[in-house]
Amino acid sequence: MNKPNPNPEPAVNTPKIVISADIGGSETKAIAQIYPSGVPIVLAMPPEIADVSKTSVARFVPNSYNTSIWVGMGDEYYVLGALAKSVFAGTSALRDLKSHYALPKLAALLWLACRQFQFDTNNIDAFIQVLMPPGEISNAHNLGKKLGQSLNRGIVTPTNKLKGKLRNFHVAPEGSGIMIYRSRTLAASYTQKNIGLLMLGYRNASFVLSQKGNPALAETTDLGMNWLVQQFVQRTAVGLSKEDEHLVTAIIAAGKGNFEPLRSLSRQATPEGVSADLKLFQNILPEVRSDYCRALVRWIRNIPSLDEILICGGTADFVKKELTDHFQNEGIPIVWNGGVQFPAPLDTKGLGERVADVWTAHITYILMLDKNFAYDRKQDLVPDPNKPRLSTPISGLAQLREYAKKREAEQPLNS
Repeated sequence: MNKPNPNPEPAVNTPKIVISADIGGSETKAIAQIYPSGVPIVLAMPPEIADVSKTSVARFVPNSYNTSIWVGMGDEYYVLGALAKSVFAGTSALRDLKSHYALPKLAALLWLACRQFQFDTNNIDAFIQVLMPPGEISNAHNLGKKLGQSLNRGIVTPTNKLKGKLRNFHVAPEGSGIMIYRSRTLAASYTQKNIGLLMLGYRNASFVLSQKGNPALAETTDLGMNWLVQQFVQRTAVGLSKEDEHLVTAIIAAGKGNFEPLRSLSRQATPEGVSADLKLFQNILPEVRSDYCRALVRWIRNIPSLDEILICGGTADFVKKELTDHFQNEGIPIVWNGGVQFPAPLDTKGLGERVADVWTAHITYILMLDKNFAYDRKQDLVPDPNKPRLSTPISGLAQLREYAKKREAEQPLNS
């Protein structure tokens, strides 16, 4: 299951779908494309999930497939996204490992991709890459076997059964896409530097160290945005709920100087009470933010000296000033998002830098598939209509092609 079947290649008439997925704590994000020549698209799904009975989902039809998402595998049925939260009290399951609910989330992404590409779901060839925190890699290896078995039997969806073959399942560490991208940008000097990669997500934070081109350290901690949100709810103690979908956006807005969204969080019944809550929020948030940054610094302070640090993830922008001040004081240059620029034409979900890692991981995965199938790719994944054969820095494909060939011997197409 770890390698595509080279003998024979899947039938020409069978749609080949490639998906690279990042099962984030605030949103499940993925890049999907028809292989080999399709232009990639972004898939996004809220993180909430709920296990339900078969009869519970029968009344939900697929006329609004972006909100009515559910899958059935054997006797297990799961509702995902907005439907899970609004109807079934689903949660984002932040205390569980990402691998715990990865199977139904990957199945749902496959179904969403089929709907977007208008494919018949009865016969597909799937190539799946999933990003996991460094500390959960070993937990994810059985996912491929389970997903392949489910596809063979047929996954129940709001439309038809989703059936096909899982031709490849690849597990990659979070941050690997950005690190490979940066290594190609630096060329020979990459093997002369100690480079740290700090990834700040909603569920957790991860740190990876490349020591002169060799993996030296990979750690994961619970210090994601969720830690800050929990602290804010506990310290304000005015009845806020960390499950409130408006809480994170209000905190982020306040971090940029707009405190009005915090006002709407108040549950007080009088204007005076609301004003008192707002003043409390304005006092508590800087304290929580400072403590969060201090905790991050304590976590990574004992690492060897760095020549540079790459910082990425949706939470990074919220504490950008504090992190910038710290690493400037330490004399360590910061490269935000590893220098990756996500192609603007693909940013249909407005996720921006939040998909930098899964985007660069997807590029690397496609190049590995190209190598396996001996496909001579003539243009970038996101073609420039004015220069159809010119590789551009935006896609990163040209920068990575030679690197992928160089590393193919030491990083074969497996997990």
